[in-house]
Amino acid sequence: MNVAPNSRNCKMFYYCIIVNELNSTNTYTLSPSVENKLITDHITEVSNLKVRIDDHQIKLPTMYWIPKLHKQPYKARFIANSSSCTTTNISKLLTSCLTAVKAHVERYCDKVYENSGKHLFWSIKNSGEILDKLKINNYKVSTVSTYDFSTLYTTLPHNLINDKLTALIQKTFARENATFIACNFDKAFFTNNIIKHYTMWTCDEVCKALSFLLDNIRFGNAVFRQVVGIPMGTNCAPLVADLFLYCYERDFMLSLSPDTQADIITAFNNTSRYLDDILNMDNPFFGQLVGTIYPRELQLIKTNNSDTDASFLDLHLSIYDNFIHTKIYDKRDDFNFSIVNFPHLDGDVPQATSYGVYISQLIRFARACSHVKHFNERNQYITGKLLQQGYRYYKLRKYFA
Repeated sequence: MNVAPNSRNCKMFYYCIIVNELNSTNTYTLSPSVENKLITDHITEVSNLKVRIDDHQIKLPTMYWIPKLHKQPYKARFIANSSSCTTTNISKLLTSCLTAVKAHVERYCDKVYENSGKHLFWSIKNSGEILDKLKINNYKVSTVSTYDFSTLYTTLPHNLINDKLTALIQKTFARENATFIACNFDKAFFTNNIIKHYTMWTCDEVCKALSFLLDNIRFGNAVFRQVVGIPMGTNCAPLVADLFLYCYERDFMLSLSPDTQADIITAFNNTSRYLDDILNMDNPFFGQLVGTIYPRELQLIKTNNSDTDASFLDLHLSIYDNFIHTKIYDKRDDFNFSIVNFPHLDGDVPQATSYGVYISQLIRFARACSHVKHFNERNQYITGKLLQQGYRYYKLRKYFA
């Protein structure tokens, strides 16, 4: 018998998914403390780190989930709603600090590459860096493979995260020869002086702020503590994950001998990672050695079926005649329902800004597509969509010209 969906069925289904996640995994444990006691403890701990909690933030993070519609079958992504809670301000400050740490790490890795030929920093910001690598190699690629960490945010023990990132933060402070990191919600920098209007953290205080954030979520009247993994939804979660994985990738690359493993070093120099997605080009060793790179708690799944065809970020990569060809990939194209991803002309967005979306997308298509045919396909698609949303053909043509 088919049951027509209604509001009550949907709410119950949503509720059951969360209850099942909280009770059927070892990621969360029920906290013995009540919410008010935890909030009081949070206020005290945050105050000790020279951070203020605003009145509207005196509440714990709550848990919700959203569906991963691009997965077959779809899965749930669980998020700690941390936009306004006791951990918000400290997470924003820690994000600025870790951004400064990451910038230092990038500079350090550039020097290591200059001196040793080892590329320690696999993390990339966007697909433009992939296109730059391909250009340097004259688009000559024989094989490609992609991998995905399916459980990055929910399986890592907290002590492992703390140990790796604490060591990294300590090394960064030592190399910077700095006593403090001056931080606000927008930026951070290392210094030996007290700077007005900045929160001044020592190395030890940055590490304490990191430990504090791996804390509590609330569901209903119960309080659960996330004892495994990185809470998705807090501001610094992507940086914590990124730098954590970097520590293992750095150690692996430094362990390789240039005398006996030069071919492996060359292959891994072409490896790129965007958070939990990995792209290899002409790297036949990755599948054999991946177990020696990352901790056993992480589950890495190969996501492409052919060694000559793969999708990574917003790029579709295909290889023939030992050359790689690129075009735009959008996972939303695979959905069996329409997606609203551009502003309607009768909305509140100014017309000039709305039409600007068109030219910005054309520039993206031009950079990503190695063949005019694929550029034209994307141009026709977006033009048709915008015309349906009230745009004028002659204005689009004017922007195109």
